[in-house]
Order: sequence, then C-alpha cells, then structure tokens
Amino acid sequence: MLAVSLAATSCHDSDSTDEPDPPVPTRPSDSVHRTVLVYMLADNSLGTWSNDLSDLNEMLSAAATGALNGGRLIVYHSRPGTDSGKAPQLLEVTADGIETIKTYPDDPSIYSVDADRMSQVIDEVKALAPADDYGLVLWSHANGWMETSMSRSFGDDRRYTMKISSLAKALDGKDFSFIYFDCCSMASVEVMWELRHAAPVIVASGIELPADGMPYDLTLPYLFASGDPDVVGAASTTFDHYDSMIGSARTCAMTAVNTSAMQALADASGDIFAGVTEFDPSLSSVQPYFRSAVRTYMYDFEDYIERLNPTPAQIRAWRDALADAVVYKANTPSLFNLVDIDRYCGLGSYVILDSREISAFNYNEREWYRDVVSRSPLLATDNP
Repeated sequence: MLAVSLAATSCHDSDSTDEPDPPVPTRPSDSVHRTVLVYMLADNSLGTWSNDLSDLNEMLSAAATGALNGGRLIVYHSRPGTDSGKAPQLLEVTADGIETIKTYPDDPSIYSVDADRMSQVIDEVKALAPADDYGLVLWSHANGWMETSMSRSFGDDRRYTMKISSLAKALDGKDFSFIYFDCCSMASVEVMWELRHAAPVIVASGIELPADGMPYDLTLPYLFASGDPDVVGAASTTFDHYDSMIGSARTCAMTAVNTSAMQALADASGDIFAGVTEFDPSLSSVQPYFRSAVRTYMYDFEDYIERLNPTPAQIRAWRDALADAVVYKANTPSLFNLVDIDRYCGLGSYVILDSREISAFNYNEREWYRDVVSRSPLLATDNP
C-alpha cells in the first residue's frame, strides 16, 4: 500500500571515517503551520510484526484525505534489520505518497535511542520542514520511569534502550507544542516530572497498550488542526477506538497532562510525603497499572497518595493540583481482561513498601524521588 518503496538505499559508512553524515536535502518552502515528527523505533518486535508499516499506511491514508491540513508529516524510521544493512531513513508522508528524504549512514553501531541521534534528527527536521509549530510522536516500546540494563524507559533499538533522563536531554530546548507517546506505560508522575520542560502538553498511557498503537488515520486530523493542535481529541479518539472493541482487545488507558501544572502537583505531593513516617500496610493493595507478565511497577497515583494519610486540607490541595495537571483521562474496565482497572487518576507512580526499595530500578536517580518523595524522613536515601 505504500506509494513508494521503503527499502534501504545503502550509504557509505561516514561515521567510520572523517566524512560527515550525508546532508539532508533542502527545498524551497515557506513555513507551514505545523510539522509533526514521528520518531519511529521499529528495529524490534513491533517491526517484526510489521506494526511500523501498518502505521505508515494509516498515515498515508490520512494524508490522502487531507488530514495534514497544509502541514508536514515527517517520519524517522528505524527499520527492522539495521544490522543487515537497512539503515534508518527520514521519510515524508504526503497526499501523493511517501518520499525518502535521507538514508542515514549504514553504521549499525549508531543506535536511534542515543540522545545525540535523536537531537540530530529533530534539528534536521526543523531545518527541512520549517513551521510555526512542531509536534512530536514517540513510537516504540516503553516501560515508564524504570532504568536498568534489563528494562527500557523509552525505545527499543536492537535491545538498546533510552533512559528517561537521556530523553529529557535530547528534547531540551526543542520547543515542541506537544509530545504524544505512542507506546506503553509512559503516563507516570515520574516521567511527567522529568519531561515537564519538554512540551506544554504530553499525551501517554499509564498501561500496556495493544501493539497496533495509535490509529493514525483517525487521529492525524486532530494533531494537524488549525490553531492549536487538539491533542486531547487525538487521545480521546485513540481511547474510543479501543473502547469500542470486545473481549481482551478492549484495553486502553489514555492521559493528557498540562506540564505547567506539574510544579503545583509536586509541591502538594511533597507536603504529603514530608509527613510519611511509617509504611501503611494497605500500600500493598494500591491499584496496579500492569499485569504480572509485564511488570512496570506503576500504580494509581491517587490511590497511593490517599494511603499516605494526608490531612483533609492536604488531600484537597493535592486533588486540585491533580485536576489542573491531568486535563484528560480515560480507561477501559480492564487490562487485556487480566487486571481490573477500578481506579485510574491518569498518572501512575512507583509505590515504595520498604525503604530498601528506594534504589530499585534506580528509582533514587529520578528527579521525582529527589524533589518530592525524599522529603519523607522515612524515604530519604540516608536512611538504612
């Protein structure tokens, strides 16, 4: 269905010499109202299952019906088979087809989860497709805030992954009007705090999503809307798409966060954590956002906060802050018919049941831990 071939055109390995990367072709073009970059990391099981090609076809279908509204849709496509010569490509999706703008150096030692590569691609896209406004879709596997050698935060490129701190570095100063995570488990308070300066609105899911991900043929009209992008419309359309299904296919949870309100939420949360001097036994039953086979250790943030025994004034202030931060949330009744989702406040959180768990998955390296959770004398790192 693709209008042009997505097969690799081999480039010389300029990264192994003193030669620079091949330049990105430029063309005379006036600035458009919006350019959206889809950073698609598919050299993993999603690419093996051809989810990348399915989504490119959805984008092509949307563009053919005028969904881009005069804007430009650019895809950085890290394809399956990087190690066998299929180097990443920069594509443009148009109403007339898909054009290969650039094939990156054929060097499999360069990973698309590297912050420098992501930053390079973003800068190239802005030079290639100047616009009044830029949006970013991050497409791959993901695992929220967790950072270990065996657990990804965002992205999977031949089993190499990207720390949330590295993602924040790559996005620093890039001035996106929105970020949409087309991947699992990124709607956690830890992720949103770390990325609070990356974009004014971030859309993500608190749970594991179906591999098909966002239905681009339905959502792109919202992302390319005139005026401000309607990211809540895109999020709710994705949710409605899966909520209309039956059986285990009816699984989805979506969240849109106003990042300018995260500071107030951090302040209100910190006030509550400052009073935590013992572990409530009920913490072990906080609403989970994951199934046993795929442990993201994310739990409902509101359920967690309530069990920390805040005062009535503290919980009122906290709920007001949460309402300002989470501008949209929705969830199906269960996760793949395996986990009931009775509570979904829109943000997940790690739950610490014992002070020894502070360093699990490098949690003590998260900014949310440093700035908020560690205010508890029970949860500070200098406790035994």
